[in-house]
Order: sequence, then structure tokens, then C-alpha cells
Amino acid sequence: LKQYEGRYQCFASNDLGTAMTSAITLKAAASPYQRPENKEINVRTGASITVPCNYSSSNDRVITWTFQPATVTYNERIAESADGSLVFANVLGSDNGLIFYCIVKDLATRKSTDGPHYTLNVDNTVPLPDRPPTITSPVLTTEPRIVLRDDTLRMKCIATGKPVPSVRWEKLNGNSVVSWPNGRFRTEDFGRTAVISNASYGDSADYRCTATNALGEATRISKVLVHARPFFSVPENAPHDVIKTPGSNVTIRCQAEGIPAPEVEWRVNGVPIAETSPMDNRVIHPTKIRISNLKVSDSAVYQCIASNMHNSIIKQAYVNVLISMPLPVSSEDVEYVQVLGKTVEMKCNVFGSPSPAISWQKDGNKITENERFLIRKSKYLRISEVTFDDAGAYTCVATNEYGNATLSTSLTVFRRTKIQPAAQYRYFVRRGESVTMSVKIDIDDGVVQGPVQWFKSDVLIGRGINYDVNNAAFTDSGSYKVMVNTSLDHAAVHLTLVVQDIPLPPLDFYVSPKSGGSPLDVTFTWQPAEDNYSPIQEYKIEFEKDNYRPGKWFPLVDSIPGDRTSFDVTLAAGLRYKFRLWALNGIGWSEAPSAETGSAPTANPSGVSGKGNTPTNMIITWDPVSPVGRNGPEFGYQITYCTAPDCTDKEVLYVDGEVESYEVVNLPTYTQYIINIMSYNNIGNASVPQDVLGYSGEDVPLSAPSDVTVETNEDDATVVIVRWQKVDPDSVRGKVLGYIVSYETPSSNELKERSVGDTDMTGIAGLKPFTDYSFKVAVYNDYSSGPFSQSYVITTPESTPGPPSTMRLRTTTDTGAHIAWGRPQEENGDVIGYVIKFVCLNDSTEIGPISVEGTSYVTSQLRPNHMYDVTVAAQTLKGVGETANIVMSTMAGEAPVAARFNVTAGMTTANVTWYQVGGIPATKYFVEYKKSNEWKMSHGSYSTEKTGEGVPLAGLDPGTSYLVRIVSVNAYDQTVSRAIMFKTAGAAAASAGVVGEVWFIVLMCIIVLLLIIIVIVCLLRRRKGGKYSVAEKEGQLVDQESQQIKSDEYNDETDDAKKPLKSPPPVNGKSTPPDISSAVPLRTRGDSVAGDSIDAFGDDDAREFNEDGSFIGQYGAHESGESSAAATPADDNPVINR
Repeated sequence: LKQYEGRYQCFASNDLGTAMTSAITLKAAASPYQRPENKEINVRTGASITVPCNYSSSNDRVITWTFQPATVTYNERIAESADGSLVFANVLGSDNGLIFYCIVKDLATRKSTDGPHYTLNVDNTVPLPDRPPTITSPVLTTEPRIVLRDDTLRMKCIATGKPVPSVRWEKLNGNSVVSWPNGRFRTEDFGRTAVISNASYGDSADYRCTATNALGEATRISKVLVHARPFFSVPENAPHDVIKTPGSNVTIRCQAEGIPAPEVEWRVNGVPIAETSPMDNRVIHPTKIRISNLKVSDSAVYQCIASNMHNSIIKQAYVNVLISMPLPVSSEDVEYVQVLGKTVEMKCNVFGSPSPAISWQKDGNKITENERFLIRKSKYLRISEVTFDDAGAYTCVATNEYGNATLSTSLTVFRRTKIQPAAQYRYFVRRGESVTMSVKIDIDDGVVQGPVQWFKSDVLIGRGINYDVNNAAFTDSGSYKVMVNTSLDHAAVHLTLVVQDIPLPPLDFYVSPKSGGSPLDVTFTWQPAEDNYSPIQEYKIEFEKDNYRPGKWFPLVDSIPGDRTSFDVTLAAGLRYKFRLWALNGIGWSEAPSAETGSAPTANPSGVSGKGNTPTNMIITWDPVSPVGRNGPEFGYQITYCTAPDCTDKEVLYVDGEVESYEVVNLPTYTQYIINIMSYNNIGNASVPQDVLGYSGEDVPLSAPSDVTVETNEDDATVVIVRWQKVDPDSVRGKVLGYIVSYETPSSNELKERSVGDTDMTGIAGLKPFTDYSFKVAVYNDYSSGPFSQSYVITTPESTPGPPSTMRLRTTTDTGAHIAWGRPQEENGDVIGYVIKFVCLNDSTEIGPISVEGTSYVTSQLRPNHMYDVTVAAQTLKGVGETANIVMSTMAGEAPVAARFNVTAGMTTANVTWYQVGGIPATKYFVEYKKSNEWKMSHGSYSTEKTGEGVPLAGLDPGTSYLVRIVSVNAYDQTVSRAIMFKTAGAAAASAGVVGEVWFIVLMCIIVLLLIIIVIVCLLRRRKGGKYSVAEKEGQLVDQESQQIKSDEYNDETDDAKKPLKSPPPVNGKSTPPDISSAVPLRTRGDSVAGDSIDAFGDDDAREFNEDGSFIGQYGAHESGESSAAATPADDNPVINR
């Protein structure tokens, strides 16, 4: 994409002008790959560090930091600065070993790159001392920060120090702190980041960041200026399309705003206006263009480009100077509908240039404007408060100097929709009962009705003409609005629901002597009762005579007007009275409280207790006496307390009747007191109450339990018995509630506690076997626990281990598998070995259990194509533990892979050496060979199991070419390798017909002599360390025989044999000569005997090697139970050595 970088702009042109788009810039983004580095940071405890995110990316990026372990994240101590660096306010010892790195996501390429992977090494030996805060971000600068209007302003304040500083932001006006913008300000990232959304010009100010800790504070001031991209504050200030008539004038405005102030460039049809031909009727100003006396040729597209340092905007105006007679914009007649009394506006939808004059007619009569008929904007006929007489056909006539046009329309007027209560406007219902409110609707037939909706407090609560209120509550009372919407109008009605109930009891019902009256004259007073939405009609007073007929109530005053709140009565002498007051409304009588005439209280407080919540106080509490038992005004309580048991220091105090507790201070710790509380009023005291025992507050116990011992259980390693000697009760300084047994493992520092009662032993369960534990005991009271005893350290006994971890199947064959596993996560002792077991899922047969010392096991006792459930368990001296398992299947029986081999030939012998390749192994190998020029098999097969060792072939003819191949056999099938050719040394035997000729004898002598010379030469060459090239020799041999048999296929095979090959590595201690560099290719596994390797030697007779049945299929059945080891060479091609 690099070649396409640049600025692009689109221009669209036709005969009337050219429009253009804003320019865009195309850049080719690249995010080169960076291999993550591993780096270490060495730092002392308490130091502050800043780690940059080394990245190579565009500015359009997102940086995030990742921590390992993932439990570490951003907090008050760890922050990311504005440039993406990671800042530690101070390093803790627990940060040792922390791994962290940044991930940079390039937003342009959408690719992510890891920064260096840092490992934190913390030195705890000499921690750095505490220090005041230091602000690292924002940096000190005299340049203000620029933020654009309507963008979001983010200001980060990153501080280091020890202890961790707290950060706050303030907005300044000079030296004064001013308030933040309402609703647009918030803080993020633990107060370090101040965020102002939708920035405005008023946000230009100084902002102060203050970092504070116990040793001091630091401040940093950032100056912010709010700029703005070019924009148009009102649409009228931007260019817009206009249609004008010849001779008229037009003004095109471009009054853009922004900070800095935008510069304006004018263009016409995409061409800078300075480069166009001048026009006498056009005047150009910086922010507007005025064209007078327009001509049709003045039609053009004007562009205004407003730019400042932040952006540029382009606005266009098409000035269309047009001549046209009036034309209908739409060919369809428009029909207008409205309801009675509403306003309708009909449009004369025509176009003409110049703009045509519009007149309206109804039923052929011209409409003149009046208070109800108004022609608006020369096109619209507006009719207010339409009547049925206004319905009918209307015509508008549009006329200019080039012609006229007539449009027809019509108006239909419908009745207005009405909605009314079906029964009544106000509904009354008693609380707990049900009511249905209904409405009825009157709507014109031509109007489409919408849904009927019920609202309460402007909340939609129901639909339909009925609304049911079930189990009415007071909250259902109120006004209900019912509304129906139609296609033309809407109507609404308001209904009221009143939920009523019997009145609440009158409040503050008192009986007091009548002022200025006799001792038997009393005045009853009360507060008005709550009427529950039904006005109070009357009150009545009843009385009970305790000493005459207890429990029987008699009327005292039958009816008191509902607006009264007092009433005077003269009582009979010699009686003890109780009174009650009733209120009546339209629903019924209330339940009334009662009050007696003046007498001493009849009840004392209940639930009296005394207990301290600090070591030197006691809070006395009680349940107050009900108003019925107070029997008069000036009611209160007399509190008496003294030290038990002799009570020589009695204290008496009085509190108001509304008080429910009293705190006694400056008392000795945990002391017993005798307490009683008695009621009184202005008449007298209640009966003497019973005494109650209370205690002052407790304090922290002074002593720790002694002689702590822990007994383990060999039968259950998870349970121990903890014993201790109890503390002296006087040292507890409170009531002994019990003892706390605390225990932990030194390795994990996971502290656990168990509370028990006032005892000297307890059992602790759920411990881990074979683990060190530290136990200690403390006494506790209701206030606190005391000091802990000295720790008692034990090691729990061994137990059976948990299941092995990460069990997996490494390899599998048809009869074998390699199983591996990890040590148990819960060893629970010294693991002495493992037990493995195979269960065949096909027939439930089992192999094992088998003891194994290591963490893997190889077996060859499985059956092909069978499923096995393999279980492994670890073993300690306590026995075999929990098992882990996997389910596996063996491979199906398949033919073995073809063997690789080389041949070393002599005069009458040859040595064949083969190697096993990986994959399905063979259990037996056979060597097959024949003469290459005799297409009948001339020798039988020779078998051996000595893979990697030479197999001699004897009785061969000198100077004769042979084919040889290896047959690999297992219990399922056999695989034949590709055949290769070799030739024995010496001259080939002649025919018997010429052996006796003299010339033949002489010729043989000459040949023998030549052979002796050749042998001497060869010996001399071998003594020099040189060896002839097998590839060249084979090539010559193939060329000679190729001339005799004229076989193209043979030539193809020989060409393959000339390809250079690598020598195989040593096998079973033997290696091939290092100077051999060519060979004949082997057959691949699965090739048939009649494949390319044999076909390459001639005609169809070669296929007898497969088809005569002498060798194929005779080896697998007899040798299926045997097995031989196979070495795997590093190269796939055999080598022929001679």
C-alpha cells in the first residue's frame, strides 16, 4: 500500500457544475513483529520504578499491561501513566517474582504486539525508608495542553512515594479553587485521572494535581486551552443550495467559527475562485459572496473551505438560475382530513421560476383571507377552527410570467372524539375491597380509533375501557387520566378514586382535673383522629369501674361532635375509672386507646439488664411501660444500683419516661451489681420491683493457656486432639466464654481458628496428612481474646496420596502404549511408587495391577483396536491412594512399513543389510532376489531376523545383475520394498558351445591377464583411499543393458538411481561408507510388487515376481508370533555397496 499513500479528493461534474468532497489522507500502516524479550529488574523494597512500554507502532494505539499472577492488577500503588509506562509508587516484598509486560494494539492494522517480559527481583534485605510524594506525570512544561471542543479531556496524575500517596485534582481560577463543570466531570483510576466530557471554552483553566502521604505533599499544575475545529454555529452561516430567477440577487455566506479562527477559501466548480474569470456582477468578501442581476449562465457550484490547525470543513452551494412555468411537483391529488374545531393546512405543491403567485378557490369561488383563512408563504392555505361547512373541493392556481398551473384537493371534516365516564367521575371503595372504573367513547365512523390508556401520576397502568382495582389500598387513591388516541385527534377524561376505611384511634387521649372545677370534674382532651378519607362524624367516651364491674364498659358520653377535641365530665365519687375514646366516620367506629384518671403506675419496666461495652462502664436497659400502665402525667423511672452482695454503695437516680437506657461510667472492670427500676408519676410509685444482677464491662484477658499438647492419630492423619491447661478465672477479667485454637502451616501462612467452650481439649479435623502444623490456644471473653500460648509444632502422619496429576497418553501402537503422569498434588507422604492397571472396555479383561517406580510406563500386552480404561494410583507406606484415569484405544492391525536396505556385492556373494523405519513394525523379514536378465525366479528366499546385520547371499554368478527386495511381515499383513539392482564382480559365464575352441582359450587367457592388471590397478587405487562411485558404475551398467533390451522404462529407473542420496546413519554399530552418494530408490510402504520398481526392468514377464505366488503371502501366517527390533535410519533411500 506504500505506493498509494497520499491525499485523495472526489470531484463530480455535469453540465451544471462540479461538486467536490473533503480531502482524505491515505497512509499505509505497518506493525512490524517484535520478538518479546525477557528482562529482569532488580530493585530494593520501597523503591519507585517506571517501566516504559517499548513499542514500534502508530500513534493510533491502545496499551494494556498484563500481570502474572493475574491476581495483581492496577491499584492505588500500581498505575499506567499517560505515555503507557507502568509506574510502581513503591515496591513491596510481595512483588518479588512478579512478571508483567505490555500489549500494544495497533488500531490501524488491528494487530497486537507484546513488549518485553519483565521479571521483578525484589531485595528485602535493606528496605528504603519512607519518603514524601513525587509526581512523575504530568511532566513539567510551559506549553499548555490543547483539547478540542466537544472532545473528552483526560488528565492523569501519577505520583510515587512511601507510603502510597493519595491524589486529588482541583480546578483553579487564579489562586482560587472553583467548582467542576456540573454533570461533565468525574474521576477514574483511583482518583488519579480527571475526566471532563464534552469540553467547552469555559474549561480553559489551570488544573492542579496534589499528591499527599504522611510525609508531605507535592503539586503539579497543568494549563489547558480549549480549541475548536471549524464549525457553523447556525445553518444560515453556511452555504446552501438556492434556486433563483434571472435578474435576482443571491448572497452565499461562509461564516465559520473555531479556535484558532478559520481561514476561508472560496472555489467555483472545484476551481479556486482566484483562478476563474472575473464577473462584473460578483463581489467576493472573506466570508461571503454576493452575485447581483443573475443570469442563467451564472449557475454554478460554490465551495467554501474553512480551515484551521485542527481540521477543515467544506460546504457547497448550488446556485441554480432557472426559468420555469409553474409545474405540479406531484401528479396525485391530495385529500385532507381533519376533525371539527382543529386547524388544517393545505399546500399548493407547485414549482416555478420565478416563484408563481398563488390563489385558492373553493367550489369555483376565490378565497379571500380573513381571521380563519390565511394564505401562508404564498403556498399554504391555513384554515383555523374548521367547521363542517369548510369541507369540500379546493383548487389552487399558480401563475408566473411563463404560464400557470392548477391543482385540485379536497377537505373532509369529522366529528371530534369524545370520552366520558360510563357511570361517575368519583369512585369510593373501602380498603381491601375491589372496584371497576369505566369509560365510554364517541368517535366518528371515518376516524380510526387507537388504544384506550389509563394513567396515574403520568405512569401508564392499564389499557381498555375498564380498569379494575383489586384489594384497594390507600395508595390507590388519586386521580386517573383516561386517554384515547385516533388517527386525527385524541380525547381524555379524569376520574377520581377514593379508598376509605374506619378512622385511626384518636391520639394523646388524656384525663385531667378541670380547671376551676370540683375534685370530681375532669376534662378529656385528644388529638383529632386520622379519618382515612371519610370525615369524622362524632366521638364517644366509655368507662370501666375497676372496683365495681372489672372488664365491663359503660357509655359515659354517647355523642361528641366530630370537630371537638375536648369534653368536660363530672364523675361519681368513690370509684376507680378507666376510659377509652372512639371515633366514627362514614365507614365505622375506630379502635380507641384508653386512659385512667390520675393514679400511681400499675406496671414496672420489664427486661431489665445491666451490661458493659467498655471495661469501665455498665449500660442499664429496659423495656418501657406502655401508656396504659402509666396512669398519669410526669411519668418516669427510678433507677437503683449497688455492688453485690452487700450493697453498701447504693446509688439512686431518676430518668424521664421516654428514656430506655442509662450508662453508668467509671466503674471497676467486670464487677457484679444489684439493679432495680421502679415506675412513678405525679401520683406515686408503682410496686417495688425485683432485683436484677448486672455486670460492668469486661477487658482483655491477661493470661495464656499453658501445657499445650497435640496428639495425632495414625489411623486418621487428618484429625488431631489438642489439650491445654485452663487459665486462672480471675485473669480473664470477664466471663469465660471459651477458648480459641489457632493453627497454621508454616509454608502457606494460612491461619485458621476454631472456637470451643470452657473446656481443656478439642478435636481438630480436616488437616492435611504429612504436613507441618503449628498450634496455639487463647482464652476469650465477651470483650476480647487473650494472649496466645506458645506454639506447639507437629507433623501429621502419612496417608494415602491423592490422584496423580496430568495423566496423558504419549504414544500408542496396535499392541502397545506409553502412559505418562505427574506426581500427585496431594502426596500425603513419601511416594514410593505407582500402581497401573489396564481394563479392556470391550470385554472387561484386566492387565495388572502393575507396580511402577517412575512416572511413565510402556506396555506391549494390549490387543489391537481395543478400548482400555487405564488407571494409575500413587503409593505411600500407608497404601495405594486415589486413582487417575484416561480412556485410550490401540491402533488397528496394519501392514508394517517397508524396510530400507543396502547391498554390498562380491564375485559370487552379496551382503544385504536392512533397517526398520518408524511406524508399524514387522516381526519377520525375508530377502528375495533373482537375476535381472532371467525373468523367472532362479533362487529361493532367504529369511533372517537380524535387522541391521548383513545377510549373505551365496552361490551367485560372477558379473551378473540381480534384483533384490525385502519383504516385511507381521501378524496382519506384509509389505514388499522396492527392488534394487546390483551386479556381482567378474566376467559373466559364456555359453557351453564355444568352451572347447582354441580361439576361445586364447581369448580367456587374454581376459584373465587384463583382469589381473585391472585388479592390481584397483588395489593401488584402494590403497590410496579412493573408492569408485557406485552411481557412475550403475549408470554404465544400465546404459549397456539399455542398448540390449531397448527399454524406456529401464532407462527411467536408472535415471532415478542417479539421483544423489544421503548415507544412512550407523545402525547396530555398523555404518555405510561415507563416499557412496547414489542409490536406487526404495519402494514406499503399501506399494504392490508389480509397481514401478519392477516394471522398470522390461516387459510383462517382470510381473511374475508378484503373480507366480511363490513368495507373496507365505510369510505372515507362520511368523505372526515373533518380534524383532528395528533401527530407523535417517534417510529414506538404500545404498548399494560393492
